[in-house]
Amino acid sequence: MNRDQQHVSDADDHVEVVRSEERLAVTTERHATERVRLERYIVTEQRTVTVDVSREEIRLTREPITGGTRLPAGTGDTVREPIVVVLHEEQLVVTKTVVPVERVTLTTHTVTHDEVVDETLRHEVVDVDEVRAPMA
Repeated sequence: MNRDQQHVSDADDHVEVVRSEERLAVTTERHATERVRLERYIVTEQRTVTVDVSREEIRLTREPITGGTRLPAGTGDTVREPIVVVLHEEQLVVTKTVVPVERVTLTTHTVTHDEVVDETLRHEVVDVDEVRAPMA
């Protein structure tokens, strides 16, 4: 027994002992475990689109004039002015635009689970051995 833990008083034969025990205190510490980086990068893909494109063409139709067919008046003029026909065609116009399509959010969540701490603790026990003197 340690002298600091025992106190004897001669005056009244009083003995005092301080009993000690271990107590378990478990805490947590926060440590960095991983670094996560959110990056954007460009992926190129080939896209094939089929588009109908039209154009105007001239179709010449010839009909023989027979003796019984009457022509409208003025069709037999000898003045020859050229006949002009404007032809049209569709041409492809390709444009690319950048549009927002998705919002990506990176968040952290704290996940808690139980861990069992198994530790052996010691404590003092006070035992009194009493020896009785035989009575005379």
